[in-house]
Amino acid sequence: MKDSCKKPKEEIIKAKVSRVYVRTEASDTSLVVKDGYQWRKYGQKVTRDNPSPRAYFKCSFAPTCPVKKKVQRSIDDQSVVIATYEGEHNHLPPSQMEPTSGSGHRGSASLNPSGPTMTPDFGKTKPSGSDVARICSSGLPKMDSPQVRQYLVEQMATSLTKDPKFTAALAAAISGRMFQQSPVE
Repeated sequence: MKDSCKKPKEEIIKAKVSRVYVRTEASDTSLVVKDGYQWRKYGQKVTRDNPSPRAYFKCSFAPTCPVKKKVQRSIDDQSVVIATYEGEHNHLPPSQMEPTSGSGHRGSASLNPSGPTMTPDFGKTKPSGSDVARICSSGLPKMDSPQVRQYLVEQMATSLTKDPKFTAALAAAISGRMFQQSPVE
């Protein structure tokens, strides 16, 4: 009877596991990945194989949601944050739970009270973080998916616009091009 506390093997269900890679600034030491859900941090530890600490989060959007998230910087590239999701949300994505009255804006501040998201808002066609998380957690995402392409474009635009060297080079190129054109008389 010593095994009476263990679950039979047929009852053990492996949690759905997916990984999302997010490029950030190497100087940004936070381990926050904005994906549209609300998370409660319940721990952090340093692992043997990586000098960057790993943070542990639980979904706090619904009280009984079993999803957990581990976030850690990549050992190979400190500007990449790896978020590992375990489990499936037992509630609608936050973007589908918003009331229809109110601002009507998908990026409502009440969904992400801890600060700005990592992707800029390019209008109503922008996929929410929950859309991206859902796409990525449903196995390997289709690279030709419009949502994935839009998300990647936004990630690249965000990375480029945060780089002072890029913005200076862009401004110089634009102003140089404007001064090269002679007015038509």
